[in-house]
Amino acid sequence: MTKILITKITMTNITMTRMAATQQFGRLRHSILISLIPFMLAGCGSSDETAEPATQRLILSNVHVEGYPTARGLRHFEKLVQEDVLLGTRLQPDLQLGGVLGNEKEALEKLGFGGIQMACTSVAPLAEFSSTIGVLTLPYLFRDPEHLWKVLDGEIGDELLGSLAASGLMGLAWYDAGSRSFYNRERPVRRLADLEGLKIRVQKSEVMREMVEALGASPVSLGFKEVYTNLHTGSIDGAENNVPSYRSERHFEVAGYYSYDRHSTIPDLLLINLDVWKRLLPEEQTALRSAAKQSSIAQRGFWRDYVDEALVAVREAGVEINEVEDISAFQQAVQPLYTKYGERYGDLVTRIRAVE
Repeated sequence: MTKILITKITMTNITMTRMAATQQFGRLRHSILISLIPFMLAGCGSSDETAEPATQRLILSNVHVEGYPTARGLRHFEKLVQEDVLLGTRLQPDLQLGGVLGNEKEALEKLGFGGIQMACTSVAPLAEFSSTIGVLTLPYLFRDPEHLWKVLDGEIGDELLGSLAASGLMGLAWYDAGSRSFYNRERPVRRLADLEGLKIRVQKSEVMREMVEALGASPVSLGFKEVYTNLHTGSIDGAENNVPSYRSERHFEVAGYYSYDRHSTIPDLLLINLDVWKRLLPEEQTALRSAAKQSSIAQRGFWRDYVDEALVAVREAGVEINEVEDISAFQQAVQPLYTKYGERYGDLVTRIRAVE
């Protein structure tokens, strides 16, 4: 009797163990099937040849605020890409304004290692990324705006756009940034001697620092967004920039003397990370460059209108605006820079000055 009972219990345990194993296997098989469903559906839905390519997000950094001519030009570029038949489903520009991703130097560093995909910055901080593009920062290089655009829209400009490839960047289009002049909180600059002893903010550029020193002032390198505070506290006496920036950043509130010497006509440059550029199909590259150049033409118009508006606004705010009386003295003072950098830039200076 005992043996029969033990046998029944044993058989019952074996049966229950088999049932449990069967249930566990069933659950495992169910989980495997569920996990394979996406792959099965992908295989049934379409082949690789007909699958839609993934959309590439293009984070685009710029230090200027909404409504500024550069920002308006970049918004126009964004719109052109979105509306393009070829690019609209492939690329998604994401414009970040106001320096939220850092100053221009920081944006260029992020662009270099792929932290962002695009940026629009002044040429000045780009000099360390190219052995030739820094030629555009030399003072008093261009005769007038017409001369500048003949150079940039021509063969020399195309050479300089491609000169950044060795640093992992590709230039797409030039943006107008006007001519730069001095402004300060102490006095109007009419003669070279009026700059003597002033602490002047400059971009993080070797040539810009040396230019200010050659003109008798003391250069102080600061980020663009730091200028207002340092002018307000008196840590610096002045800066140098175009009228739109002087107005949009409200520097006129703390530095009421703007003196036209037009020492630099340094453009901005719309850039893309070279690896991102290379991943685009040739026809996509052509379309993207076309959108960039179209936005450049539009931005120049925005710039002209904004300069007129800015001059009216700062004059109404009480700013004293004057022309430098003897520009030849300024030009003579910076000649040592041409001697120093002549070898670095080869025949570029001669070629630029020969453009009619």
